[in-house]
Amino acid sequence: MLDATEYLHLAIHASQDGNHHAALNYLNTALEQQPDNAAVRYFLAAEHAELGLMDRAHAGMTQALELDPRMDIARFQLGLLNLQLQKVEEARAAFDQLQSHAQDPGLKWFATAYLDLLNEQPEGAIDKLTRGLAECVNPALKADMTRVLASLTNATVPAKDDTITKPSVFLGAYRDNLETP
Repeated sequence: MLDATEYLHLAIHASQDGNHHAALNYLNTALEQQPDNAAVRYFLAAEHAELGLMDRAHAGMTQALELDPRMDIARFQLGLLNLQLQKVEEARAAFDQLQSHAQDPGLKWFATAYLDLLNEQPEGAIDKLTRGLAECVNPALKADMTRVLASLTNATVPAKDDTITKPSVFLGAYRDNLETP
């Protein structure tokens, strides 16, 4: 029998291959073995977001952060989910927490940029997104934030959706920022 970490890695690979049914099965099996595994909760929330189940994604991301409040990428994604669910004050709280405590400088800049956007200061957001992109080492996050920046500057980049109110939410794409046990 496999352990929770092995099931998590199988889920990541299944998700990358577009096999969300298998990914969900692997993640649920991992949670049966380790219900308090924050990384598994995070990736389950990611799968729910990918499938458009935003309320489940939100609940799962919240649970992951309750288990491990230091998961900065989960907090950032929770902020984005809150924006999608039109929970502006909750989004503001998530981004404010990151602005003050994020370990990753790029993520700190991106959170600060979203706070500027929420405060209707697009010029500041453009500056902070640019600074964050210079520091960002995660390709998926960098691509998403490049699209957000382009939407603010009216530049053209290949994207499915250039609006800041509906950011890319394939949360698992940011797995490089998350240490798995």
